[in-house]
Order: sequence, then structure tokens, then C-alpha cells
Amino acid sequence: MASLRERKKRQTRQALMDAAAQLFDKQGYETTTVDQIAAAAGVSTRTFFTYFRHKADVLYANSADCLEAGVTALGTRRPGEPPTDLLARAFDAMLAESWEMGLIAGLVGDAVKLPIYSAQSAIDRSNNRMARLATALAAACELDRVTAYAMVGAALGAVSASAAAAMSEGGSDDETMIETARACRRALVGFAD
Repeated sequence: MASLRERKKRQTRQALMDAAAQLFDKQGYETTTVDQIAAAAGVSTRTFFTYFRHKADVLYANSADCLEAGVTALGTRRPGEPPTDLLARAFDAMLAESWEMGLIAGLVGDAVKLPIYSAQSAIDRSNNRMARLATALAAACELDRVTAYAMVGAALGAVSASAAAAMSEGGSDDETMIETARACRRALVGFAD
């Protein structure tokens, strides 16, 4: 069980992420300031910087949790489960984690939600995400590296693009999640044995 201090830290971090998401949705990323996020969360600006180095970091706060959900799912391959089904299940786990945490940016934010702090940081994040997933998929299914990367790349592209389209059309979270799961499975059809 987490100590009171640890629970308080998690609550403060989540309050900052929730406040940021609400402000970004309401007034846009560019016009939202760190001071506004901190005030909406009921903390000081200094406290914001205890949790996040930059405003953009709040967008990707849960990306590690989302990635871990996918890697964990890839480690639970069922007997005879095709690689395409396993990868689709891993993306389902990542999407569920992303929505549960309140910001889709953890999984598909690079292409969907808001501007990023730097193009290089987005590339690094994307490359790390792809490498972790492809390595876990290759190990779980005894796939060659190129095939594993191609599968993960196809799924990531499909999920990001479909989420962007669904969200830009005003789709609800549930509708967007359904569309992204469907797109992921369609992108993997070409890899089916």
C-alpha cells in the first residue's frame, strides 16, 4: 500500500494532468499557460515544475504507462495466438490505458492531440515506443525484426490516423476508441498467415 505522501503526489500529478487536458480542450494548447494549469489544479507554478519540465510534458505523462500495458500484453501470448491478434490485443490494452488516464496523447498524441515541445522529442518518443513493441512482439512470436517493426508501424499509423480523424469529427471517446481498434485490426490484415 502506498504511503500517504505517495498517494498525495499521485493525486497532485493527476490533478495537473486533468487541469491541463481541460484547459487545452477549452482554450487550446498554445494559449494555455503553465500558470493557468497550476492554478486550475490548485497548486503553485513551482509545484507544476516539480512534476513536469515543460508544458508539453504533461501531454505525454502517461505514455510510459501505455507502453508498458502494450509490452505486458505482448508477453501474454496465448497458445496458437497469431501475431496479428496478439498485437491487436496489445493495442487494445494501450488504448484502454490511454483513455483511462485521461489523455490520449500517451499513445497517439504525437499525431493527434496537440503541438509538441520539439520535433526531435516526438521522434525519439515514437522510435522508443516502436522499438519496445517490436522487440516484445518479435520475442513473443519468434518473428524477424523487420516483420515485427512493419507490423508495429502499420498498427501505430492506423491508430494515430484514425484517432485523429475521429476526434476531428467530434467523435466521443467511446466512438474514437472503437474506430481506432477497428483501424488497428484492418492495418494488420496484410500480415495474417
